[in-house]
Amino acid sequence: MRLALISLSIEDEAGHGPVGMLPLFDGNIVDKQVESAQNMGAKKIILLSPIMHAGLWRYADGLKVRNIDIEIVRDAGDLIQYASPQDDLLFMSDGVFPGESIEQALRKQRDELIYVVANDEIYSGFERIDLSHRWLGIALFKASRLEEISQIPEDWDIGSALLRTAVQSGCDRTLVSDADMQKYATVLLPDAQTSAEYAKGQVDNVHIPRQNFFDRYISWPLMRRAIPLLWEAPDAKKYISAASLACAAIAVGFSIIVWPVASLAFLFLGALSLLLHSRISIFSFGNGKSRLTGPIFYLLGAAALTVNVVQNAHPEVLAAELTILVILFCLLWAVRTVPDIAALNWIKPDSVLILGILLVASLFGYLAIGFYVCALFCAVYVAIAHSRRFTADSQG
Repeated sequence: MRLALISLSIEDEAGHGPVGMLPLFDGNIVDKQVESAQNMGAKKIILLSPIMHAGLWRYADGLKVRNIDIEIVRDAGDLIQYASPQDDLLFMSDGVFPGESIEQALRKQRDELIYVVANDEIYSGFERIDLSHRWLGIALFKASRLEEISQIPEDWDIGSALLRTAVQSGCDRTLVSDADMQKYATVLLPDAQTSAEYAKGQVDNVHIPRQNFFDRYISWPLMRRAIPLLWEAPDAKKYISAASLACAAIAVGFSIIVWPVASLAFLFLGALSLLLHSRISIFSFGNGKSRLTGPIFYLLGAAALTVNVVQNAHPEVLAAELTILVILFCLLWAVRTVPDIAALNWIKPDSVLILGILLVASLFGYLAIGFYVCALFCAVYVAIAHSRRFTADSQG
């Protein structure tokens, strides 16, 4: 079995507990370390913390609720009871986690291996092994080494002790280049400021697939500025989720009292809130992303649009306009299922864009025409997407 040992031995200088519990994205650094450990094949997570913080116990209990096998130990003596000599032991130092390339390599690795960089002052945050290398704080050991360090004093660092025994036995090393380090082959977050700067950089550089022109040039630039601030606010994700549903419910109310402009405005705001909710969760660990907010919002939105059509249509055309609305719903579903054509992404219909068109139409008193335009827009997109896919398959 493969175990992961994550060190929480270093306390934050500002007094916020272990470095690993510092905020990162909408969670903390340990979230990212646990996720990396699972990506590298770890079946059990062991947190090494000489000080048993109450917050750490609550965190571990939260992971257990999510069916993650996790334990907390104080020292090498406690650690040895969870490992057999045949087990593999993934180790990550305080505030350290690997990039995707190292994750993939260690997932396949079976022999002991330590990751190092050149002994340079720019890597002074990493432990020096010898005159040539510094250890990146990431390694794969055999759990049998725990027997060798089981009697070390309590104030000794277990990671360093494991490293020394591995180095003395000639354990293989992989040298990570400066170029790869600049691409975050390994990340070290020793304090809250560094963690915040790293998170902001990731948001600035993240690639959002299948963006249309409205999302690319309006929605996402605004959200990119807001997300780091929202990560700092407790329960921001829950409030935004509630806001999207509240907007949809208010939209239903306004549609009942025949205020189509207000109804569409709140639906549009709700769709933006729902999009923001998903973007806040873009780096979430595990099942942090809500699965119910979207379906509930779309059900309320469909109800609001249906009531708007019923309340505003003339009796003689009501059946036709309801038919167009049903066709629009079907086409929006079809848009989500058609093959992805990169050249068409900039005009790809989504809920925000469609509700924006309907809002503009209602402002000018042409809501019915807005439904026809949206249905035609979606139909043309679906037809072109299928046509291009058929052409590509024929040529292939």
